[in-house]
Amino acid sequence: MFTTKQQFIILHDLLLKEEPCSAEAIVWLQGDRYDRARKVFKLYQAGWSRRIIITGNNILLGKKTRPGENNISLEKMKESLLRRGVKASDLLIDDGAMNTNEQAKHVLKMAKRKKWRRLILVGSSYYQPRAFLTFLKQAKIIKWGGEIINQPAVITWDKKPAGRNKLSKLLFNEEFQKIKKYKKDLFSISGGIKYLRG
Repeated sequence: MFTTKQQFIILHDLLLKEEPCSAEAIVWLQGDRYDRARKVFKLYQAGWSRRIIITGNNILLGKKTRPGENNISLEKMKESLLRRGVKASDLLIDDGAMNTNEQAKHVLKMAKRKKWRRLILVGSSYYQPRAFLTFLKQAKIIKWGGEIINQPAVITWDKKPAGRNKLSKLLFNEEFQKIKKYKKDLFSISGGIKYLRG
């Protein structure tokens, strides 16, 4: 029998191994400045989706809003993709999400309304388990029967994500604590593992 922490590590490892596949949209979760941009663009350029949703807010920016974070605006995120050659018509912006749970609510309601069947979720590797479990829980709540494909931007354990003051390894341990803190907003870890194993 695995401990909850061991299950969390198993979930993380499964998320990193997931293969991309075609989807109605690539979802870029705001955070870690431009660290996730390369992964988002690579997926777009490879043709896995012709649509990118940037989700977050323009309020919790800079060093003095959230401890240890220094995020950039959604406009800067958008500009970074336009400079790489993404068409403006292929970009959608959700600017009203103040946290991961609201990002999941907004994106999945859009997916349900538009009858999308698959989304590619891009966070950072240390954070992807919580993002994934949050999206799974919201999918269940709103009865969206589509598929979530995980394609995190890998940030090695010995690196500090952009705009952060801690190593990825330490942030991963904090994410495990957040799993407990935000339990009501999350699908279970064992349920997430079962989902990924299909």
